[in-house]
Formats: sequence, C-alpha cells, structure tokens
Amino acid sequence: MRRRRREPVQVVTDLREPLAVEHGRRIRIRLVAMTVWIAGAILAGTQWRDGWTATTILLASGPGLWMVWWLLATPRDRGSREPVHRSGPRQLPGPPDG
Repeated sequence: MRRRRREPVQVVTDLREPLAVEHGRRIRIRLVAMTVWIAGAILAGTQWRDGWTATTILLASGPGLWMVWWLLATPRDRGSREPVHRSGPRQLPGPPDG
C-alpha cells in the first residue's frame, strides 16, 4: 500500500534578513534574559528570610525585565510577504550583467 505524497509546503516570510539571523538574535536575547533571571533567583535565594525582597527581586529580574524590554525595544520594520523557494535566494532586480 503506497501513501500519497503531500504537496510541497510553501513558506511565506516577511523578514528582510535570513531566518537564521533572526532566530540567532532572538535566542541571544532570551539567553541573556534567562541568565539575568537565574542570577536574580540566586540573589533572591540569599534573601529568603525577607519574603518581600526575594519576591521583588524575582519579579524584577524575570517578568519585569521582559516588560521593560517590550516597552523600550523599537519594533523592526518588516518587508513585504513573499514565498521563500527552496531553489535558493531570490534574485533582486538590478543592472544587467555585461
């Protein structure tokens, strides 16, 4: 019994740069934020006897950091949406070779 092949998936993106670059940037931002939150958790652990201080440190170093980032980071300009083909990068119009 043979299975039918699925249609090739057409990926649509509105990014102006390769997806790997965008992904790397987001991973780095999340890595730094997680490191700050872990450092805050360690610091809050040293303040465990004063519950309000420890809670404030945890909230400021985790969700507080994300909220500040979300409020202050400028939104990036997005390009027009177009399909990404497997054959390679699209060719931009330019002067003819010759």
